[in-house]
Amino acid sequence: MSDPEPTLLTALARPAEASFGSRRERLLSAGVVGTLAGALGAMATYVLRLQTLAPAWAGETAMAALVVTSGVLVKLLCEQLRTSLAALSVAIVAGGALAFAAAVAPYLLLDISTLGGFALLPVFRDVVTFLVFGQVPLQFVGYLLAIVYDGATA
Repeated sequence: MSDPEPTLLTALARPAEASFGSRRERLLSAGVVGTLAGALGAMATYVLRLQTLAPAWAGETAMAALVVTSGVLVKLLCEQLRTSLAALSVAIVAGGALAFAAAVAPYLLLDISTLGGFALLPVFRDVVTFLVFGQVPLQFVGYLLAIVYDGATA
């Protein structure tokens, strides 16, 4: 029986190598890379959504480039095609979850309960819009660019 510690260490330190390993290593690699890429994409999309509050250097082009970079990193860090597709799926789900958590957090911190449900509807609409038309397509474009650059390794 193998020790779970080296598997996790391999998935964290060398995800490209782990994407060709055992099923457990592939899943850990996809989870780690997908979660980090989703967080990067969600944070950049959050800045895109609240552009009026962002500093001048964090313009639309810079934040869109970060989202595309998160898609590129998914493919480059998980070299096997099946593992990288799983990591891209994890990135989309993790990014969406982080985007919804960031939208709900101010209302939970301010303890808005009765009116909060109605106040969240426009915020949720904006989050879904930026997720469907911003983060997911840009991450997918970055993923496809990385496939063109690196090639599809089955």
